[in-house]
Amino acid sequence: MKKPNPKVRLSSISKITLLVIVGTFCFTSCDDDFSEVGSNIVDNPNFEALLFDSAEIEAKTLKLKRVQTNNLSGYSFGVYNDDVYGKKTANFVTQLSLSNPNPEFFTDPVLDSVVLNLPYFSTVVGVEDEQYLYKLDSVYGDNPIKLSIYESTYFLRDIDPENNYEPQVYYSNQTDLFEQHLAPTPLLEIPDFKPTNNRVVYFEEGEEQEIDTVYTAPALRVNLPTAFFQEKILNQQDSEVLLSNANFRNYLRGLYFKAESADAEGNLTYFNFNAALDGKAAANITLYFKTYLEEDYTEQDSAVSREYRLNFGPSKVNLFENEYQTAPQDEKLYLKGGEGSIGEIDLFKDQNQLDSLREKNWLINEANLVFYVDETQVPDNQKQPERIFVYDIKNEKVLGDYIFDASANENNPLTSRTVHLGSLSKDEDGNRFYKIRITNLVNNIINKDSTNTRIGVSVSQNVNISSLAKADFEDQDIDVEKIPSTHAISPEGTVLYGPDAALEPKKLKLNIFYTEAK
Repeated sequence: MKKPNPKVRLSSISKITLLVIVGTFCFTSCDDDFSEVGSNIVDNPNFEALLFDSAEIEAKTLKLKRVQTNNLSGYSFGVYNDDVYGKKTANFVTQLSLSNPNPEFFTDPVLDSVVLNLPYFSTVVGVEDEQYLYKLDSVYGDNPIKLSIYESTYFLRDIDPENNYEPQVYYSNQTDLFEQHLAPTPLLEIPDFKPTNNRVVYFEEGEEQEIDTVYTAPALRVNLPTAFFQEKILNQQDSEVLLSNANFRNYLRGLYFKAESADAEGNLTYFNFNAALDGKAAANITLYFKTYLEEDYTEQDSAVSREYRLNFGPSKVNLFENEYQTAPQDEKLYLKGGEGSIGEIDLFKDQNQLDSLREKNWLINEANLVFYVDETQVPDNQKQPERIFVYDIKNEKVLGDYIFDASANENNPLTSRTVHLGSLSKDEDGNRFYKIRITNLVNNIINKDSTNTRIGVSVSQNVNISSLAKADFEDQDIDVEKIPSTHAISPEGTVLYGPDAALEPKKLKLNIFYTEAK
Protein backbone atom coordinates (compact mmCIF):
# COMPACT_ATOMS: atom_id res chain seq x y z
CA MET A 1 0.00 0.00 0.00
CA LYS A 2 1.39 3.37 -0.98
CA LYS A 3 1.58 6.06 1.60
CA PRO A 4 -0.14 9.38 0.84
CA ASN A 5 1.92 11.94 -1.00
CA PRO A 6 3.51 14.10 1.72
CA LYS A 7 3.35 17.13 -0.57
CA VAL A 8 -0.43 17.11 -0.54
CA ARG A 9 -2.03 18.58 2.57
CA LEU A 10 -4.44 16.24 4.26
CA SER A 11 -6.60 16.32 7.33
CA SER A 12 -8.17 13.41 9.16
CA ILE A 13 -10.74 13.48 11.89
CA SER A 14 -10.70 10.96 14.71
CA LYS A 15 -13.68 8.96 15.93
CA ILE A 16 -16.45 10.84 17.63
CA THR A 17 -15.47 12.19 21.06
CA LEU A 18 -18.16 14.64 22.12
CA LEU A 19 -17.04 16.88 24.98
CA VAL A 20 -19.28 19.18 26.91
CA ILE A 21 -17.36 22.41 27.52
CA VAL A 22 -19.88 24.77 29.07
CA GLY A 23 -22.89 24.16 31.26
CA THR A 24 -21.86 20.69 32.44
CA PHE A 25 -19.24 19.36 34.81
CA CYS A 26 -17.37 16.13 35.39
CA PHE A 27 -18.79 14.06 38.19
CA THR A 28 -16.67 11.71 40.30
CA SER A 29 -17.27 9.42 43.20
CA CYS A 30 -16.58 10.33 46.79
CA ASP A 31 -18.67 7.80 48.73
CA ASP A 32 -17.75 4.74 46.67
CA ASP A 33 -14.32 4.11 48.20
CA PHE A 34 -12.49 1.51 46.17
CA SER A 35 -11.48 -1.84 47.65
CA GLU A 36 -10.25 -5.11 46.18
CA VAL A 37 -13.25 -7.16 47.20
CA GLY A 38 -12.90 -10.91 47.31
CA SER A 39 -9.21 -10.96 46.41
CA ASN A 40 -7.20 -14.05 47.41
CA ILE A 41 -10.42 -15.80 48.51
CA VAL A 42 -11.84 -17.65 45.52
CA ASP A 43 -9.21 -20.40 45.42
CA ASN A 44 -9.06 -20.84 49.19
CA PRO A 45 -10.45 -24.30 50.21
CA ASN A 46 -11.80 -22.86 53.46
CA PHE A 47 -14.28 -20.66 51.59
CA GLU A 48 -17.18 -21.43 49.27
CA ALA A 49 -18.21 -19.22 46.32
CA LEU A 50 -21.99 -18.76 46.01
CA LEU A 51 -24.58 -16.73 44.09
CA PHE A 52 -27.35 -14.59 45.54
CA ASP A 53 -29.84 -13.23 42.99
CA SER A 54 -32.96 -12.62 45.07
CA ALA A 55 -32.50 -8.96 45.98
CA GLU A 56 -35.75 -7.00 45.86
CA ILE A 57 -34.94 -4.47 43.14
CA GLU A 58 -37.23 -1.89 41.59
CA ALA A 59 -36.90 -0.36 38.12
CA LYS A 60 -38.88 2.40 36.44
CA THR A 61 -38.74 4.61 33.36
CA LEU A 62 -38.37 8.38 33.81
CA LYS A 63 -39.66 10.41 30.85
CA LEU A 64 -37.63 13.51 30.10
CA LYS A 65 -39.24 16.81 29.17
CA ARG A 66 -36.09 18.59 28.03
CA VAL A 67 -32.31 18.36 28.32
CA GLN A 68 -29.50 20.91 28.26
CA THR A 69 -27.97 21.09 24.78
CA ASN A 70 -25.74 24.17 24.63
CA ASN A 71 -21.97 24.18 24.26
CA LEU A 72 -21.32 20.61 23.26
CA SER A 73 -18.40 19.78 20.99
CA GLY A 74 -20.45 17.78 18.51
CA TYR A 75 -23.94 18.54 17.26
CA SER A 76 -26.48 16.25 15.68
CA PHE A 77 -28.34 17.34 12.59
CA GLY A 78 -30.99 15.63 10.53
CA VAL A 79 -33.98 13.33 10.78
CA TYR A 80 -33.81 10.00 12.62
CA ASN A 81 -36.50 7.32 12.62
CA ASP A 82 -36.81 4.78 15.41
CA ASP A 83 -39.29 1.89 15.11
CA VAL A 84 -40.12 2.16 18.81
CA TYR A 85 -39.83 5.87 19.55
CA GLY A 86 -40.75 7.41 16.21
CA LYS A 87 -39.31 10.36 14.32
CA LYS A 88 -36.75 12.80 15.73
CA THR A 89 -35.60 16.00 14.04
CA ALA A 90 -32.39 17.71 15.17
CA ASN A 91 -31.61 21.33 14.27
CA PHE A 92 -28.98 23.65 15.70
CA VAL A 93 -28.09 27.31 16.02
CA THR A 94 -24.53 28.63 16.27
CA GLN A 95 -22.80 31.92 16.82
CA LEU A 96 -20.09 33.14 14.45
CA SER A 97 -16.77 34.64 15.58
CA LEU A 98 -14.15 36.79 13.90
CA SER A 99 -10.90 34.86 13.43
CA ASN A 100 -9.16 38.14 14.27
CA PRO A 101 -11.14 41.21 15.37
CA ASN A 102 -10.90 44.54 13.59
CA PRO A 103 -9.77 42.96 10.32
CA GLU A 104 -8.17 44.90 7.48
CA PHE A 105 -9.61 44.25 4.03
CA PHE A 106 -7.62 47.11 2.40
CA THR A 107 -9.18 49.12 -0.43
CA ASP A 108 -12.38 48.31 -2.33
CA PRO A 109 -12.56 44.63 -1.35
CA VAL A 110 -14.96 42.53 -3.42
CA LEU A 111 -15.97 38.98 -2.61
CA ASP A 112 -15.29 36.23 -5.11
CA SER A 113 -16.88 33.45 -3.07
CA VAL A 114 -17.94 32.40 0.43
CA VAL A 115 -17.40 28.76 1.42
CA LEU A 116 -18.87 27.01 4.45
CA ASN A 117 -16.95 23.94 5.62
CA LEU A 118 -18.36 21.68 8.38
CA PRO A 119 -16.47 18.39 8.87
CA TYR A 120 -18.24 15.17 9.75
CA PHE A 121 -16.79 12.72 12.23
CA SER A 122 -14.80 10.26 10.13
CA THR A 123 -12.01 7.69 10.26
CA VAL A 124 -9.26 6.85 7.76
CA VAL A 125 -9.75 3.26 6.54
CA GLY A 126 -7.21 3.00 3.72
CA VAL A 127 -5.25 4.64 0.93
CA GLU A 128 -6.04 4.70 -2.78
CA ASP A 129 -4.07 6.56 -5.46
CA GLU A 130 -1.94 8.04 -2.69
CA GLN A 131 -4.99 9.59 -1.00
CA TYR A 132 -6.83 8.62 2.15
CA LEU A 133 -10.13 6.75 2.12
CA TYR A 134 -12.66 7.47 4.86
CA LYS A 135 -15.68 6.04 6.58
CA LEU A 136 -18.19 8.22 8.41
CA ASP A 137 -18.80 7.69 12.12
CA SER A 138 -22.18 8.02 13.80
CA VAL A 139 -24.39 8.41 10.73
CA TYR A 140 -27.96 7.12 11.03
CA GLY A 141 -30.06 6.52 7.93
CA ASP A 142 -29.21 7.11 4.28
CA ASN A 143 -32.21 8.93 2.84
CA PRO A 144 -31.84 12.55 1.69
CA ILE A 145 -33.34 15.43 3.67
CA LYS A 146 -33.76 19.14 3.10
CA LEU A 147 -31.10 21.34 4.71
CA SER A 148 -31.73 25.07 5.09
CA ILE A 149 -29.45 27.72 6.61
CA TYR A 150 -30.96 30.94 7.97
CA GLU A 151 -29.58 34.04 9.61
CA SER A 152 -30.60 33.96 13.28
CA THR A 153 -31.46 37.22 15.01
CA TYR A 154 -31.69 35.69 18.50
CA PHE A 155 -28.87 36.74 20.83
CA LEU A 156 -27.18 33.79 22.54
CA ARG A 157 -26.10 34.83 26.02
CA ASP A 158 -23.13 33.51 27.97
CA ILE A 159 -24.64 34.20 31.38
CA ASP A 160 -28.19 34.22 32.69
CA PRO A 161 -29.11 37.51 34.42
CA GLU A 162 -32.34 35.93 35.67
CA ASN A 163 -30.44 33.16 37.48
CA ASN A 164 -27.84 34.96 39.60
CA TYR A 165 -25.64 35.40 36.52
CA GLU A 166 -24.95 31.69 36.34
CA PRO A 167 -23.82 30.26 32.96
CA GLN A 168 -26.69 30.41 30.50
CA VAL A 169 -28.46 27.11 29.87
CA TYR A 170 -30.39 26.39 26.68
CA TYR A 171 -32.63 23.38 26.24
CA SER A 172 -33.55 20.91 23.54
CA ASN A 173 -37.22 21.95 23.39
CA GLN A 174 -36.67 25.63 22.54
CA THR A 175 -37.17 25.26 18.79
CA ASP A 176 -40.09 27.71 18.70
CA LEU A 177 -38.06 30.36 20.54
CA PHE A 178 -35.28 30.30 17.97
CA GLU A 179 -37.47 29.88 14.88
CA GLN A 180 -39.34 33.06 15.82
CA HIS A 181 -36.06 34.90 15.25
CA LEU A 182 -35.08 33.79 11.76
CA ALA A 183 -34.65 35.88 8.64
CA PRO A 184 -37.66 35.39 6.32
CA THR A 185 -35.64 33.73 3.54
CA PRO A 186 -32.84 31.17 3.88
CA LEU A 187 -29.27 31.88 2.86
CA LEU A 188 -29.03 28.38 1.42
CA GLU A 189 -31.30 25.42 0.68
CA ILE A 190 -30.13 21.92 -0.21
CA PRO A 191 -33.19 19.80 -1.10
CA ASP A 192 -31.37 16.45 -1.09
CA PHE A 193 -28.70 16.63 1.62
CA LYS A 194 -27.03 13.35 2.55
CA PRO A 195 -23.57 13.01 4.14
CA THR A 196 -20.95 11.30 1.99
CA ASN A 197 -17.63 9.70 2.87
CA ASN A 198 -15.93 11.28 -0.15
CA ARG A 199 -12.90 13.38 0.70
CA VAL A 200 -13.16 17.08 -0.02
CA VAL A 201 -11.07 18.37 -2.93
CA TYR A 202 -10.52 22.05 -3.65
CA PHE A 203 -7.89 24.40 -5.06
CA GLU A 204 -6.23 27.40 -3.51
CA GLU A 205 -3.42 29.76 -4.30
CA GLY A 206 -0.15 28.72 -2.67
CA GLU A 207 3.29 30.24 -2.46
CA GLU A 208 4.50 32.19 -5.48
CA GLN A 209 0.89 32.16 -6.78
CA GLU A 210 0.94 28.52 -7.86
CA ILE A 211 -2.33 26.59 -7.44
CA ASP A 212 -2.34 23.87 -4.76
CA THR A 213 -4.74 20.94 -4.69
CA VAL A 214 -6.03 20.43 -1.16
CA TYR A 215 -7.56 17.18 0.10
CA THR A 216 -9.38 17.09 3.43
CA ALA A 217 -11.59 14.71 5.37
CA PRO A 218 -15.32 14.46 4.48
CA ALA A 219 -17.32 17.59 5.23
CA LEU A 220 -20.34 19.61 4.27
CA ARG A 221 -18.67 22.11 1.93
CA VAL A 222 -20.99 24.55 0.15
CA ASN A 223 -21.01 28.08 -1.23
CA LEU A 224 -23.00 30.79 0.54
CA PRO A 225 -24.34 33.98 -1.12
CA THR A 226 -21.65 36.62 -1.57
CA ALA A 227 -24.04 39.59 -1.41
CA PHE A 228 -24.99 38.81 2.20
CA PHE A 229 -21.40 38.57 3.42
CA GLN A 230 -20.21 41.50 1.31
CA GLU A 231 -22.67 43.71 3.16
CA LYS A 232 -22.37 42.06 6.58
CA ILE A 233 -18.56 41.76 6.68
CA LEU A 234 -16.45 43.46 4.02
CA ASN A 235 -18.54 46.63 3.84
CA GLN A 236 -18.24 47.01 7.62
CA GLN A 237 -14.46 47.49 7.58
CA ASP A 238 -13.34 49.95 10.30
CA SER A 239 -16.81 49.96 11.89
CA GLU A 240 -17.58 49.21 15.53
CA VAL A 241 -19.35 45.95 14.69
CA LEU A 242 -16.03 44.37 13.66
CA LEU A 243 -13.98 45.94 16.42
CA SER A 244 -14.43 43.03 18.83
CA ASN A 245 -16.12 39.65 18.94
CA ALA A 246 -18.51 40.92 21.60
CA ASN A 247 -19.71 43.61 19.19
CA PHE A 248 -19.78 41.23 16.25
CA ARG A 249 -21.86 38.53 17.98
CA ASN A 250 -24.47 41.12 18.84
CA TYR A 251 -24.44 42.40 15.25
CA LEU A 252 -24.49 39.11 13.31
CA ARG A 253 -26.07 36.85 15.90
CA GLY A 254 -25.65 33.49 14.26
CA LEU A 255 -26.82 30.91 11.76
CA TYR A 256 -29.66 28.41 12.13
CA PHE A 257 -29.39 24.98 10.48
CA LYS A 258 -32.81 23.44 9.86
CA ALA A 259 -33.57 19.84 8.80
CA GLU A 260 -36.79 18.73 7.12
CA SER A 261 -38.09 15.45 5.75
CA ALA A 262 -41.32 14.68 3.95
CA ASP A 263 -41.73 11.41 5.85
CA ALA A 264 -40.22 9.64 8.85
CA GLU A 265 -37.16 8.51 6.93
CA GLY A 266 -34.04 10.58 6.51
CA ASN A 267 -30.52 10.76 7.88
CA LEU A 268 -28.89 12.14 11.01
CA THR A 269 -25.22 12.92 11.45
CA TYR A 270 -22.85 14.85 13.70
CA PHE A 271 -20.71 17.84 12.78
CA ASN A 272 -17.21 18.04 14.23
CA PHE A 273 -16.65 21.63 15.27
CA ASN A 274 -13.33 20.71 16.90
CA ALA A 275 -11.64 19.43 13.74
CA ALA A 276 -8.43 21.22 12.74
CA LEU A 277 -6.59 21.78 9.46
CA ASP A 278 -3.13 23.33 9.33
CA GLY A 279 -3.50 24.44 12.93
CA LYS A 280 -6.75 26.29 12.25
CA ALA A 281 -10.38 25.41 12.81
CA ALA A 282 -11.54 23.22 9.92
CA ALA A 283 -15.12 24.17 10.73
CA ASN A 284 -15.41 27.70 9.37
CA ILE A 285 -16.77 30.07 6.77
CA THR A 286 -14.03 31.38 4.49
CA LEU A 287 -14.45 34.62 2.56
CA TYR A 288 -12.35 34.77 -0.63
CA PHE A 289 -12.02 38.31 -1.99
CA LYS A 290 -9.93 40.59 -4.17
CA THR A 291 -8.67 43.93 -2.96
CA TYR A 292 -6.16 46.70 -3.62
CA LEU A 293 -3.36 47.14 -1.11
CA GLU A 294 -2.97 50.88 -1.74
CA GLU A 295 -5.63 53.51 -1.21
CA ASP A 296 -4.57 55.52 -4.26
CA TYR A 297 -4.39 52.63 -6.71
CA THR A 298 -4.67 53.22 -10.46
CA GLU A 299 -6.18 51.25 -13.32
CA GLN A 300 -2.75 49.80 -14.00
CA ASP A 301 -2.60 48.24 -10.53
CA SER A 302 -3.77 44.66 -10.11
CA ALA A 303 -6.07 43.50 -7.35
CA VAL A 304 -4.67 40.82 -5.04
CA SER A 305 -6.44 37.78 -3.62
CA ARG A 306 -7.05 37.54 0.10
CA GLU A 307 -9.17 35.42 2.42
CA TYR A 308 -10.75 35.84 5.82
CA ARG A 309 -12.28 33.26 8.14
CA LEU A 310 -15.30 33.27 10.40
CA ASN A 311 -15.30 30.54 13.02
CA PHE A 312 -18.30 28.84 14.60
CA GLY A 313 -19.23 29.43 18.21
CA PRO A 314 -18.47 29.72 20.98
CA SER A 315 -22.18 29.25 21.79
CA LYS A 316 -24.19 26.59 19.99
CA VAL A 317 -27.51 24.92 20.81
CA ASN A 318 -29.00 21.65 19.57
CA LEU A 319 -32.79 21.64 19.20
CA PHE A 320 -34.95 18.53 19.01
CA GLU A 321 -38.47 17.73 17.86
CA ASN A 322 -39.77 14.28 18.85
CA GLU A 323 -42.80 12.10 18.23
CA TYR A 324 -41.99 10.24 21.46
CA GLN A 325 -44.09 12.02 24.08
CA THR A 326 -45.03 9.48 26.76
CA ALA A 327 -43.14 6.52 28.22
CA PRO A 328 -45.11 3.30 28.76
CA GLN A 329 -45.36 2.41 32.43
CA ASP A 330 -45.00 -1.35 32.34
CA GLU A 331 -42.46 -3.96 33.42
CA LYS A 332 -39.84 -2.83 30.89
CA LEU A 333 -37.25 -0.05 30.88
CA TYR A 334 -37.52 2.39 27.96
CA LEU A 335 -34.23 4.17 27.27
CA LYS A 336 -34.18 6.87 24.58
CA GLY A 337 -31.45 9.42 24.00
CA GLY A 338 -31.93 13.17 23.85
CA GLU A 339 -35.10 14.31 25.57
CA GLY A 340 -36.40 10.74 25.57
CA SER A 341 -36.20 8.75 28.81
CA ILE A 342 -33.81 7.16 31.27
CA GLY A 343 -34.19 4.36 33.81
CA GLU A 344 -33.92 4.42 37.59
CA ILE A 345 -33.12 1.31 39.65
CA ASP A 346 -33.28 0.82 43.40
CA LEU A 347 -30.96 -2.11 44.07
CA PHE A 348 -32.34 -2.91 47.54
CA LYS A 349 -35.98 -1.90 47.77
CA ASP A 350 -36.57 -4.06 50.86
CA GLN A 351 -34.72 -2.50 53.79
CA ASN A 352 -35.28 -5.56 55.99
CA GLN A 353 -33.66 -7.77 53.36
CA LEU A 354 -30.71 -5.40 53.09
CA ASP A 355 -30.27 -5.36 56.88
CA SER A 356 -30.21 -9.15 56.83
CA LEU A 357 -27.55 -9.24 54.11
CA ARG A 358 -25.39 -6.83 56.08
CA GLU A 359 -25.26 -9.29 58.96
CA LYS A 360 -23.82 -12.10 56.83
CA ASN A 361 -20.31 -10.65 56.48
CA TRP A 362 -19.98 -11.80 52.87
CA LEU A 363 -16.82 -11.34 50.82
CA ILE A 364 -18.25 -10.07 47.55
CA ASN A 365 -16.35 -11.23 44.47
CA GLU A 366 -18.61 -9.67 41.83
CA ALA A 367 -21.97 -7.98 41.53
CA ASN A 368 -23.63 -7.32 38.19
CA LEU A 369 -26.84 -6.45 36.43
CA VAL A 370 -27.66 -8.14 33.12
CA PHE A 371 -30.09 -6.11 31.00
CA TYR A 372 -31.73 -8.16 28.24
CA VAL A 373 -33.08 -6.39 25.16
CA ASP A 374 -36.75 -6.93 24.34
CA GLU A 375 -36.31 -8.65 20.97
CA THR A 376 -40.02 -8.25 20.16
CA GLN A 377 -39.79 -4.44 20.23
CA VAL A 378 -36.19 -3.89 19.13
CA PRO A 379 -35.36 -6.15 16.16
CA ASP A 380 -31.75 -7.22 15.74
CA ASN A 381 -31.42 -5.28 12.48
CA GLN A 382 -32.38 -1.98 14.10
CA LYS A 383 -29.74 0.57 15.01
CA GLN A 384 -29.32 0.49 18.77
CA PRO A 385 -26.84 1.79 21.34
CA GLU A 386 -23.63 -0.20 21.65
CA ARG A 387 -23.28 0.99 25.24
CA ILE A 388 -25.45 1.99 28.15
CA PHE A 389 -24.32 4.04 31.14
CA VAL A 390 -25.07 3.79 34.88
CA TYR A 391 -24.39 6.46 37.47
CA ASP A 392 -25.21 7.57 41.01
CA ILE A 393 -28.49 9.31 40.29
CA LYS A 394 -28.88 10.75 43.80
CA ASN A 395 -25.43 12.26 44.26
CA GLU A 396 -24.90 13.04 40.55
CA LYS A 397 -21.60 11.29 39.95
CA VAL A 398 -20.13 8.17 38.41
CA LEU A 399 -19.67 5.03 40.48
CA GLY A 400 -16.41 3.83 41.99
CA ASP A 401 -16.59 0.93 39.52
CA TYR A 402 -16.28 3.48 36.70
CA ILE A 403 -13.30 5.26 38.22
CA PHE A 404 -11.28 2.14 38.91
CA ASP A 405 -12.08 0.25 35.71
CA ALA A 406 -8.65 -0.84 34.41
CA SER A 407 -10.03 -1.29 30.88
CA ALA A 408 -10.46 2.48 30.41
CA ASN A 409 -9.19 3.57 26.99
CA GLU A 410 -9.49 7.29 26.37
CA ASN A 411 -8.53 6.88 22.70
CA ASN A 412 -11.24 4.36 21.82
CA PRO A 413 -14.63 4.84 23.50
CA LEU A 414 -16.08 1.74 21.82
CA THR A 415 -13.75 -0.57 23.75
CA SER A 416 -13.29 1.55 26.87
CA ARG A 417 -14.49 0.60 30.38
CA THR A 418 -15.98 -2.70 29.28
CA VAL A 419 -15.38 -4.32 32.69
CA HIS A 420 -17.86 -1.94 34.31
CA LEU A 421 -20.04 -1.02 31.32
CA GLY A 422 -20.24 -4.10 29.12
CA SER A 423 -20.92 -3.61 25.40
CA LEU A 424 -24.02 -4.92 23.66
CA SER A 425 -23.47 -8.69 23.41
CA LYS A 426 -25.30 -11.93 22.59
CA ASP A 427 -25.69 -15.05 24.69
CA GLU A 428 -25.45 -18.60 23.30
CA ASP A 429 -29.07 -18.40 22.13
CA GLY A 430 -28.53 -15.12 20.27
CA ASN A 431 -30.32 -12.93 22.83
CA ARG A 432 -28.84 -9.45 23.18
CA PHE A 433 -27.83 -8.06 26.57
CA TYR A 434 -25.68 -5.54 28.45
CA LYS A 435 -23.71 -6.74 31.47
CA ILE A 436 -23.03 -3.97 33.98
CA ARG A 437 -20.63 -4.76 36.84
CA ILE A 438 -21.22 -2.76 40.03
CA THR A 439 -19.11 -4.80 42.46
CA ASN A 440 -17.65 -1.89 44.36
CA LEU A 441 -21.02 -0.18 44.75
CA VAL A 442 -22.74 -3.29 46.11
CA ASN A 443 -19.84 -4.07 48.44
CA ASN A 444 -20.10 -0.57 49.89
CA ILE A 445 -23.86 -0.94 50.38
CA ILE A 446 -23.66 -4.32 52.11
CA ASN A 447 -20.36 -4.16 53.96
CA LYS A 448 -19.87 -0.43 54.53
CA ASP A 449 -23.49 0.58 55.21
CA SER A 450 -23.66 2.98 52.27
CA THR A 451 -27.19 4.31 51.78
CA ASN A 452 -26.62 4.88 48.07
CA THR A 453 -28.86 2.21 46.52
CA ARG A 454 -30.29 4.15 43.53
CA ILE A 455 -28.63 4.25 40.13
CA GLY A 456 -29.64 5.82 36.85
CA VAL A 457 -29.45 4.02 33.50
CA SER A 458 -29.08 5.83 30.18
CA VAL A 459 -27.87 5.28 26.63
CA SER A 460 -24.40 6.53 25.77
CA GLN A 461 -22.60 7.84 22.70
CA ASN A 462 -19.26 7.79 24.49
CA VAL A 463 -18.67 6.15 27.89
CA ASN A 464 -15.49 8.18 28.38
CA ILE A 465 -17.60 11.30 28.84
CA SER A 466 -18.52 11.53 32.50
CA SER A 467 -20.12 14.97 32.56
CA LEU A 468 -23.70 15.87 33.40
CA ALA A 469 -26.33 18.00 31.71
CA LYS A 470 -29.30 19.63 33.35
CA ALA A 471 -32.66 18.03 32.66
CA ASP A 472 -36.35 18.42 33.46
CA PHE A 473 -38.77 15.50 33.62
CA GLU A 474 -42.43 15.24 32.64
CA ASP A 475 -43.21 14.24 36.23
CA GLN A 476 -42.25 17.28 38.27
CA ASP A 477 -42.09 15.19 41.46
CA ILE A 478 -39.01 13.31 40.22
CA ASP A 479 -36.06 14.41 42.37
CA VAL A 480 -33.46 14.13 39.61
CA GLU A 481 -31.87 17.26 38.17
CA LYS A 482 -29.10 16.00 35.90
CA ILE A 483 -28.39 13.19 33.46
CA PRO A 484 -25.24 12.05 31.63
CA SER A 485 -24.50 14.54 28.87
CA THR A 486 -23.67 11.68 26.53
CA HIS A 487 -27.33 10.61 26.79
CA ALA A 488 -28.44 14.12 25.85
CA ILE A 489 -26.70 13.97 22.47
CA SER A 490 -27.60 10.39 21.51
CA PRO A 491 -30.45 9.71 19.05
CA GLU A 492 -30.60 6.00 19.84
CA GLY A 493 -32.94 4.04 22.07
CA THR A 494 -33.64 0.54 23.30
CA VAL A 495 -36.14 -1.42 25.41
CA LEU A 496 -34.86 -3.58 28.27
CA TYR A 497 -36.55 -6.16 30.47
CA GLY A 498 -37.08 -5.12 34.07
CA PRO A 499 -37.24 -7.13 37.31
CA ASP A 500 -40.96 -7.88 36.87
CA ALA A 501 -40.65 -9.39 33.39
CA ALA A 502 -42.68 -12.53 32.75
CA LEU A 503 -39.76 -14.23 30.97
CA GLU A 504 -37.70 -15.58 33.86
CA PRO A 505 -34.40 -16.02 31.94
CA LYS A 506 -34.51 -12.37 30.82
CA LYS A 507 -35.70 -10.86 34.08
CA LEU A 508 -33.44 -8.14 35.45
CA LYS A 509 -31.66 -9.40 38.56
CA LEU A 510 -28.88 -8.21 40.79
CA ASN A 511 -26.39 -11.08 40.74
CA ILE A 512 -24.10 -11.10 43.77
CA PHE A 513 -21.27 -13.63 43.71
CA TYR A 514 -19.90 -13.93 47.20
CA THR A 515 -17.65 -16.09 49.33
CA GLU A 516 -18.29 -17.24 52.87
CA ALA A 517 -16.46 -19.50 55.29
CA LYS A 518 -17.41 -23.19 55.15
